[in-house]
Amino acid sequence: MRLDADQMLAVLNALPDPVFLLTESGLYAGLFGHADPNYYHDGHDLVGSSVPEVVSPEAAEWIMQNIHKALEQDGLIKVEYQLSADQVAGLEGAVGPDGMIWFEGHVQPFPHRVNGERAVVWIARNITRRKLLEEELLQASQTDPLTHTANRRHLMEVLEEHFEEFRRYRHPMAMIMFDLDHFKQLNDRHGHLTGDAVLRSLCKACKSLLRANDLLARFGGEEFVIVLPSTTAAQAASTAERMRTHLSEAVARELGDELAVTVSLGVSELLHSDSNYEQVMHRVDQALYRAKRAGRNRVVVHDA
Repeated sequence: MRLDADQMLAVLNALPDPVFLLTESGLYAGLFGHADPNYYHDGHDLVGSSVPEVVSPEAAEWIMQNIHKALEQDGLIKVEYQLSADQVAGLEGAVGPDGMIWFEGHVQPFPHRVNGERAVVWIARNITRRKLLEEELLQASQTDPLTHTANRRHLMEVLEEHFEEFRRYRHPMAMIMFDLDHFKQLNDRHGHLTGDAVLRSLCKACKSLLRANDLLARFGGEEFVIVLPSTTAAQAASTAERMRTHLSEAVARELGDELAVTVSLGVSELLHSDSNYEQVMHRVDQALYRAKRAGRNRVVVHDA
């Protein structure tokens, strides 16, 4: 059974994802497929326009590169990209999903010339739900469920990255390790649920003092580590001292004076003699131990 032209067009327009026919000069020569407004915006008005006319120069360059790549390789290529209706001229305010959409593009050479040009078929599939799920799973694998700080596994990954950067470019990196003083007594007196609330409050207060590129991680129990990129030990010591006074006040303010807590903090930084990041972790752990031995509620910096 052979389909006539009208039947073939009906088949193409019944496809669940939009199918673009794009020439090597960037002309939108055709658009087929069903534009479900839950997943896509209707882009039929783009036909007759060119890629540089409807998207930013950066996006246009990227699209054209992939068109030419598919033509040069004479085969299918797959790409993932983000795009919103607001970024496409003519689609502003069109019916469809809000915000940024993740797409998986399948780009393959078209076997016939269009207006005398080579062309590709570009199928755009909405994969936003999958990407959001992947992001949630990644976040869950890197996050401590109680305090919503980084977990120990993610901490080690970040330290490895910073150590490699330090070894190549000598960018400084400091570390603070701290724990809650007399946390066992707090749990025994007020219960573990109250202890959990104190840890959450402590982390919330700590984050308010940190920069966007600093990392707060739960190392274990009531012990936490802060990674401070582009920071020396002297600078980190100033941050640690601010934390020492602020954290106690913040927890008491949120949970009540009877739950006022203190913290002990150790500080160190990467040294040129370090062969791995475990060495700075050992020094900062020693500094914390000295702070606790000296009476707690204090900052100790490990001397280089």
